[in-house]
Amino acid sequence: MKQKSIFFSIFAIMMAAMLSVGFVACEIDNDDSDSGVVGTWSGRDGRDQLTLTFNSGGSGTFIARYDDSYSGLETETGPFTYTMQEASKGMIIIKDYDSYSGYQTEILYFVIEGKTMSIYEDDYYDDLEWVLTKQ
Repeated sequence: MKQKSIFFSIFAIMMAAMLSVGFVACEIDNDDSDSGVVGTWSGRDGRDQLTLTFNSGGSGTFIARYDDSYSGLETETGPFTYTMQEASKGMIIIKDYDSYSGYQTEILYFVIEGKTMSIYEDDYYDDLEWVLTKQ
């Protein structure tokens, strides 16, 4: 009888150890704080169009098409970085070179509600510039 008790104790310890290893091995890295923004967002305002492609890890690219009063329809592309302030709020930083004014940094703020992204120029919920839709 004592032999069965020792065997059962060893068996129970081994099972507990195997289960705990299984739980640790199945742990998923949930560092997806930017997963809601990752993808392509696009919007149009008359002839002007803005497309932002967000990659995971804080980088992305933009394509801006706008009507320039001197030269007609212009296209500007380039990289940007972004940081998430909350799960649905963040900041875009565009460092751009302009032949007239040299290097400049533009900061835009965005708020995501479902598949809609609102882009603000001065601060969150201040001076709405664009409304984009996730593609």
